[in-house]
Order: sequence, then structure tokens, then C-alpha cells
Amino acid sequence: MSQKAWSKRMAVTVRLNDSEQERLRRKAIELNKVLINRGLEPIKDSELVHRILDQAIEATEVSSSGEIIIVLN
Repeated sequence: MSQKAWSKRMAVTVRLNDSEQERLRRKAIELNKVLINRGLEPIKDSELVHRILDQAIEATEVSSSGEIIIVLN
């Protein structure tokens, strides 16, 4: 499938377990407090997931032992 065709596909559902959902909710609350204190609009949990994925996908690599890791700069 071409990149163009892939980008036009409908949204895909990703299931988060209870722990992941709770961690995401807590992080969104933490970040939204900062945004609101700076006079900015809060973001939805779903938007936070998109932003995390956008940044993490490019930073994801395979370690020498075969583990999937995110390399932070």
C-alpha cells in the first residue's frame, strides 16, 4: 500500500490496558495544569496520544540485544 493510500485510511483503534489509561490520564492532567497556568488551551487525552506517537515513532530503534527502545535526545 502506498504512503498516500495509507494516510487516507480510517482511524485505527488501539486498546490501552487499565494501567496505560490511568498513566495517560494522569499525564494529561499534569500537562493541562501547566498549559492552563500559561494561559493556553488544555489538550484531550487522545491528542496527547497522537503527539506522543508522532515523537516516539521517529525515535524508536532496536537495541543490540533486540529490545525495542525509544532513544531520547
